[in-house]
Amino acid sequence: MSKEDELEIDYKEVNKQVLASLDRYAGEMIEGLRERGWWASETAVLPAKLRRSMRDEVEALWNKGEFQQSQSVRGGTEYYDKKHVFATEITGAKYETAPRLAHYTVAMSRELARRVSAAFPDMRLDENYIGNKLNMSVGSGAAFDAHLDVGVGEKPFNRKLSLLFYLNNSWRPALGGEIVLLGEGATEEEAASHPGTVATGLPLTLSPISGRWIAFWSDTMLHKVLASEAPAGLEDYRVSYVIWLCTKDDDQSGDSPPTAAISKPPGSFEAAPAFASF
Repeated sequence: MSKEDELEIDYKEVNKQVLASLDRYAGEMIEGLRERGWWASETAVLPAKLRRSMRDEVEALWNKGEFQQSQSVRGGTEYYDKKHVFATEITGAKYETAPRLAHYTVAMSRELARRVSAAFPDMRLDENYIGNKLNMSVGSGAAFDAHLDVGVGEKPFNRKLSLLFYLNNSWRPALGGEIVLLGEGATEEEAASHPGTVATGLPLTLSPISGRWIAFWSDTMLHKVLASEAPAGLEDYRVSYVIWLCTKDDDQSGDSPPTAAISKPPGSFEAAPAFASF
């Protein structure tokens, strides 16, 4: 068997594993989203061998210089750099370096969009526009302030569902980097006082163990990431990969009021998603 044939079988296995994991977890994911607005797997959703290979691809992208300074948004209009956090998108252009990540992205995006659309038809997800972002936190206290996964820079598309996937083979509590789901609200104070916060099991701190999925509504779930360290260097860098399912504004006539101007640091990772194409 040629190397090309072996790789083809390997990549078909990625698609097979993604579909098998969705068959196993999509029902409880959708139930959690419907009842609480969030869901998290207790353990890894993909096999260890596949996760190790995907992590290797992330590190290969890093070594090739594919990552740029990551950003977040303040007040819905101002983008600012995140210290010690870098990001890139998985697109067809990165297939040669990260084929498994590319296959994961395509298989997951299409199948998750189909299943979520069937469960929430009124949401009117646009299956043609799927955003993604691969984050690499390099220690030194790298953290994410409390935020929603939204921003005017991506209009007329609106992120609706966030699905996080972690690839941290060496993670241990000393490294930190846990995500905290805070609840509905624009600030931590608002989320804490929201009547539904405690009822939905929040706030909740979740470790970024390799293979974990976390899903939540992008436009309502305030969340943050605690400071992370990487004493062993690259192997301890915190990796999170998010896929966003999006809706699209109905009014494309040009009569809508203009969106607020946005401020982005020059030379940084593009805040508005360039919607990956394969």
